[in-house]
Amino acid sequence: MNIKRAIISVYNKNGLEKLGSFLSDNGVEIISTGGTAEYLINHGVPVKKISEYTGFPEILEGRVKTLHPKLFGGILAKWEKKNQEEELIKYNIPIIDMVVVNFYPFEEVAQNTSVEKELMENIDIGGVALLRAAAKNYRDVVPIIDPKDYDDIIYSIQDCGDVPLHSRRKLALKAFYETAKYDCAIHHELSELYATEKFENVFFEIMGNLRYGENPLQEATLLKFAQKESILDNIENITKHKVPTLRAVKDLRILYKFALKTDKQILAFAKKGTFVFAYIDPDKNDYDLFLKNIDNLRGGVVYTDSPDMIKSLKNHQIDAVLTSVDVEKDTLIGYKSMVFKMKKTEIKLTKEYIIDQDLVVIQEYRDISIDDREEIKAAFEIAHEHKSDSVVYIKENKIYSGIQSALNRNYALILLQTIVSDLGNTLEGGTIIFDSALNSENLVNKIKELKIEKVIVPPALPSDAKFLSELAQNRVEVITTQARYHRY
Repeated sequence: MNIKRAIISVYNKNGLEKLGSFLSDNGVEIISTGGTAEYLINHGVPVKKISEYTGFPEILEGRVKTLHPKLFGGILAKWEKKNQEEELIKYNIPIIDMVVVNFYPFEEVAQNTSVEKELMENIDIGGVALLRAAAKNYRDVVPIIDPKDYDDIIYSIQDCGDVPLHSRRKLALKAFYETAKYDCAIHHELSELYATEKFENVFFEIMGNLRYGENPLQEATLLKFAQKESILDNIENITKHKVPTLRAVKDLRILYKFALKTDKQILAFAKKGTFVFAYIDPDKNDYDLFLKNIDNLRGGVVYTDSPDMIKSLKNHQIDAVLTSVDVEKDTLIGYKSMVFKMKKTEIKLTKEYIIDQDLVVIQEYRDISIDDREEIKAAFEIAHEHKSDSVVYIKENKIYSGIQSALNRNYALILLQTIVSDLGNTLEGGTIIFDSALNSENLVNKIKELKIEKVIVPPALPSDAKFLSELAQNRVEVITTQARYHRY
């Protein structure tokens, strides 16, 4: 076995006894710091403490433990170079073949305190330096920061007596990524503490390439916030040989959030990132009309939990099908569109990012809901997700929208009437959800003309309260949400 000596100094000790026992059983000398050394010894793993190895005690109440030339010389040496080999012999510095390190949990501490002294005491110095040195010299030293990699390391050594070069490169990249992220977290917290000019550091994880971006001539890569759960973590591409477009991803996202709001059977359609229409607990007539309407609309994504409906969509010209039921893959042979299976999991957000070319806005995420029947709760989610000056309409078991970012709500209502009519219904009675407050007599008159029974709106400004009063006087039920929620 090529690995003869390892430094282990970790805060997160998950799986450590397994790795330590394996290395020790295979003749690896383990050098370790105080807390880690005690942990391994208590689990029957023999170690040599850092102070014994270097001949120099831990000093400054443990602030300096591993910053010693005997350690860093053994990690950074290029043993194939004759002059470096001679220096190692001269100063009695053995080669170190593996470094296992993870850091004090600075971000975890920062969530519980803003006291500068406590924050500073939880900034790791030696561990970061050891790991960066090992990653720099990855061809000769195996750098390990993630306990999830322990089993792969053990398997590699059992298989060939070493960790292959391609694995070492991946481990080195992970080490540099984690040290960068660690420093960014420290900078962010201290900038907040000192209320000074600061930079926002955000890390992304590449999820894969898209078929194209905003149009078929643009290549695109899909990212998510690193180490954060995203909607697409809970959506499986059953048709793995096909790759979605940006447009399809936007449709999947809005239908995913819609589907979370009800346990009833739903049949829904979105296109170009816009929710168009849906049926709640559809009957046969609804299914037939739905198929006819999506053929006229062309493209887009359908949500359904009906296996029969999934089969019926096989030859229709849509981009994708989203479902939460199991799909027999044999039934997808020759299927024209993509098929995705979702796991109904709520994604909790505290912030949202609005990216517009060279500008990025970070704002608080407002998780606003209403207390009403399921159909209206689901429809409200659409109003919450759509951009400003869109309208959502609920009539019996049907929900309609189909427009985002109209110039104003008057135009949005006119467009909505056209969409509802084209989809085989009439905009009369039912419930309307606006994403911004009512502020004109024209809107009030239109609502009365359409005989709308219920209106859901954000809170009105004092100058606009008269419009809500007028609706109430005309026996229109008015529900105002606890806060404004229109997007932009």
